[in-house]
Amino acid sequence: VMHPQVFISGLILLLPAAVESFPEVHGVVGHPVTLPCTYPVSNGLSPTCWGRLACFTDKCKNVVILTNGYYVYYERNNRYHLKGQLLRGNVSLTIENVTENDSGLYCCRVEMAGWNGVRRLTISLQVQPGTDPTMTKSFYIGISIALVLLLLVSTMVITNCVFVKKKPGSLSLVAFRVCKIRTLQNSKNVRPR
Repeated sequence: VMHPQVFISGLILLLPAAVESFPEVHGVVGHPVTLPCTYPVSNGLSPTCWGRLACFTDKCKNVVILTNGYYVYYERNNRYHLKGQLLRGNVSLTIENVTENDSGLYCCRVEMAGWNGVRRLTISLQVQPGTDPTMTKSFYIGISIALVLLLLVSTMVITNCVFVKKKPGSLSLVAFRVCKIRTLQNSKNVRPR
């Protein structure tokens, strides 16, 4: 009779082997991201498909792009591209303008000639939120306006306080007179006793 503690300990030790992990690629919302996938072309070019689920079956599920090895003949939409050199076995998937909805598992399935048959690669795409471009633009516009106003006020203060004039009886043609900036003070007239 097996003790429950031994059985549970055995399950805990086997659990990490049952959970399969996939290589991760990280992207940022609004930017392109490339999921790598290559194969050797020594036995010829191979048809390849990319799908939106893990590679557990013999077919691509939820297909996003297809190639016969020479050219792409299906793209789900214009955000999916194979920008690598297809003739050298580079079938890496580039997704333009990624969104958080693009996060998830992707399967690259290559049907190679020879005894190996099919090569499968599952990649986990993690898309993080990016900076809001309108927020950044607004920030820079606000800073620019503040700097222009500061420059304008500084110029007005300097022009009102510094006068350029010819000093009588001086050998130099120009002398500067700086005005004093007065501050408001609460003062009492106190008479000595």
